[in-house]
Amino acid sequence: MKIGVIHESNLPTPSSRLLIEAVRKLGHESYYMPFSYISVRIDKKGLILKIGSKPLDINAGLLRSIGFAPSFEQFMGRLALFMGIEEEGIYLMNPIQGLLNARNKFITLLRLHRAGIPVPRSLLTENLAEAYRLTAQWSKVVVKPLVGSRGYGQVLVDNADLGYRIFRTCLQFKQFIFLEEYMNKPSRDIRLFVIGERVVAAMYRYSPPDSWKTNIAQGGRAEPMKPPPELEELAVKTTEVLGLDYAGVDVLESNEGYYVLEANGSPGFEGLMKVTGINIPLEIVSYLVEKVKR
Repeated sequence: MKIGVIHESNLPTPSSRLLIEAVRKLGHESYYMPFSYISVRIDKKGLILKIGSKPLDINAGLLRSIGFAPSFEQFMGRLALFMGIEEEGIYLMNPIQGLLNARNKFITLLRLHRAGIPVPRSLLTENLAEAYRLTAQWSKVVVKPLVGSRGYGQVLVDNADLGYRIFRTCLQFKQFIFLEEYMNKPSRDIRLFVIGERVVAAMYRYSPPDSWKTNIAQGGRAEPMKPPPELEELAVKTTEVLGLDYAGVDVLESNEGYYVLEANGSPGFEGLMKVTGINIPLEIVSYLVEKVKR
């Protein structure tokens, strides 16, 4: 089978290299495909896909990213590009619609909430007064970028007037105000890596001293864990609802039970591999091959 690893970067990232190695280890052909080399052409004979000047000849693609902070024009162009690839019958993992659901953090919460999955109370608005009112009402909120990862740009606010200044700044830079009610947790959360209908690896992530963030990129400490059946079921359902084949699902433990904080459709896995010893890229590629053969 010919499998392409598709990413924004012109050179393979560490996670892309691990996926390429996994493809080869399983006896398949691997190709690295930066966005900027791919083209889709509508012709009289149908769609023509190319990588550089050569035909884009793959059976499936591992789409690792839509890209970091593209312009709206770039984003729409890439969306059309990937849809064109899918239209031609090439299976992308994750599918572009699933990546879109997971890319926008509020859409993620909206989809999960409608499916009956517990998520934090959240607000998306350009209304400064409403953001101020809810910050005062909820006492503590987390202000988040609508699109982001690794905890970057997230701010814990426990003062409505301080929040007011942050919200005004967001609006001045033409950013939506997106905030969640802060939920107390035991200085940790849980990352579960779902592939298909099972959790292949999981870990606790502990926040460093004097910090509320548990992200490994923010100095968090990790240790492996074996999730109970109800937590596995929650993570698998989350992945299914969002239309993803694999995902990193972040879950918070509260007195009321588990809450899903977010799901990453382009999750990193190097840290989780070190903690658990599980070859996650091999699991991803194996599932992709199985899915394409069906």
